[in-house]
Order: sequence, then structure tokens, then C-alpha cells
Amino acid sequence: MEILRLPATMESLEIFRLFVMGKLKQLNIVQELEFKVELVLEEVLTNVVHYGYPEETGEMEVACAIEDNKRFCFSVTDWGIPFNPVERPDPNLCEDISERQVGGLGIYLVRHLVDQLTYERREGGNVLTFCFRIPGVNEQKSCQ
Repeated sequence: MEILRLPATMESLEIFRLFVMGKLKQLNIVQELEFKVELVLEEVLTNVVHYGYPEETGEMEVACAIEDNKRFCFSVTDWGIPFNPVERPDPNLCEDISERQVGGLGIYLVRHLVDQLTYERREGGNVLTFCFRIPGVNEQKSCQ
């Protein structure tokens, strides 16, 4: 597993994106997976930058792994405010947009783009792991 740790700032997002997309490109796979991975990565990292460290700048860590050429997984770790998006309820998409509670759509989108999402609070950090089945491969294997 390859790991990159940087400050939790907007300036770090492009470096993280290049890191993850570079690992993904080693698979030579279809653009559909690249789009999903990039969208999930950007949503999660942006949330950490904006909400994870409200009073100071902390750090984020991204780790990537290709499992048995069947799944591409990456994890995002931060040591900010504890937050488990797995437990967050889906927004009510039937409500009029003017009456809908602000927030939650990004997490909703992430949940529907990944094949597996796990959260763990480990050693004072939030660890989110996102796994994507590689197109054309039927068998799935757990990320953890």
C-alpha cells in the first residue's frame, strides 16, 4: 500500500489527486472508474479541509491499494473532529430544495458511487476506506 501525508489544505488536493489517479492508471481501466474515484476523492478531501479541523490546519493521509487486480481501494485518514459518514442518514430528496436541510448530498453521492465504504476511528483518527470493483472482474473481496 502506498501512502501520502500532506497538510489538510485546498492546496494539497491536486497532489493527492495526482497520487491516487497515478496509482489507478496502472490498471489501464475504463474512464468510468477514473471518474468515480476522482469525484469521491475530491468530495472527501474537501470535506476534511472545510470541516475536519475548524480551529487549525491538520494533516490528511491517503493510501491506495489494488487488491488481487479485482478492486481498487483508497483510504483517507485525518485526525480532526470524529465524523462517521456511514451513520449519517440519507437526505430527503423528495423535499422541495428550498426546505431541504443544507449538507449531506456529497456523502449521499459518495455512498452511491463506491462498492464499499467503511469507517473506523483508529488511534485518534477518522479512517474512511473506499473500494471500487474493477470493471470486467466479477469477484469482490473485502478491503479490510
